[in-house]
Amino acid sequence: MRVAGISDVGKVRLNNEDCLLFGELSNAAYAIVCDGMGGAEGGEIASRIAVETIQSQIENAYSPKMSVAAMERMLLSAFTAANYKVYEYAQANALMGMGTTAVAAIMTDTCCIIAYVGDSRAYILGEEIRQLTVDHTYVNELYKLGEITKEEMETDPRKNIITRALGVGEEVLVDSLTEDVAEGDTILLCSDGLTNCLSDPDILDIYHSHSFEDASQIMVDKANENGGVDNITVALILNEEA
Repeated sequence: MRVAGISDVGKVRLNNEDCLLFGELSNAAYAIVCDGMGGAEGGEIASRIAVETIQSQIENAYSPKMSVAAMERMLLSAFTAANYKVYEYAQANALMGMGTTAVAAIMTDTCCIIAYVGDSRAYILGEEIRQLTVDHTYVNELYKLGEITKEEMETDPRKNIITRALGVGEEVLVDSLTEDVAEGDTILLCSDGLTNCLSDPDILDIYHSHSFEDASQIMVDKANENGGVDNITVALILNEEA
């Protein structure tokens, strides 16, 4: 199992409200990406609280003997704890609007368990690229209702309005999924700063054209070349024997 990642402020924003943590476990690896909202006094703090809370829950609760269902419950519990901590901080410090998206993945040699809230995404990379998560956004809701097309979603001025985030309420609905993986498969987690500046084919091309160690940095560099209009965060987990 190999894991790598990078977070960059981009070319426009003054502060990096994204946060990233990743690590290895016994026979597994994990990564967490959060994209905060609320500015330096809100977004940066929210994303940091969330990733640290989720990481702590994973590190303390994970066991190689856990079933897939138990790992999924662990991730969902970690997100619930993160939501409570961000919400509690916001209430205590009068930071209305403070919150964060979140996507986290734990990969074993046979599967990847993912939990997510908001529009930070998870993809599986192999011969092709496939988005695993579903954006919790206003335009995606309109698309599901048939009111706009897939193409219109990309240019709609409301595309950055998210419908779910950690910390904005006492409770949050967290989605989760389990994806079977084979040796050589890679899971990509990212904030929307990457996908707003790089197409899926571009991401896949970089993945295949560079080493695992360099790929996340090259993705960030290319996103910056294409405008870098937001903070950019990338994490990669490769299912490969040590």
